[in-house]
Amino acid sequence: MTLRAPSRLRDFSKMHPEAEAVIQHVGRDTWDLVIIDVDGTWVRDEFVSAEAAEAACRDLGVRMHRGWDDPRMARRMNARDHWNTPGGQHRAL
Repeated sequence: MTLRAPSRLRDFSKMHPEAEAVIQHVGRDTWDLVIIDVDGTWVRDEFVSAEAAEAACRDLGVRMHRGWDDPRMARRMNARDHWNTPGGQHRAL
């Protein structure tokens, strides 16, 4: 499958070359691709299949993980306290 990654994922991966991605199944026909840098800053987008999310990772040249099995990725995601940091990235808003 050939797919061009969304521009905001492309921009994030250019600005954060050390970023890695996690693909997670979140709904019946929905897969999240979350790209996380070493400081805990992240961006996400939804895809209709795991294959489409994998194709986006290949297009971006980003290392990919299926799920949160790698403890490094969980530590990255939790590295920043988004709720208590002024201007933090709030997931629920």
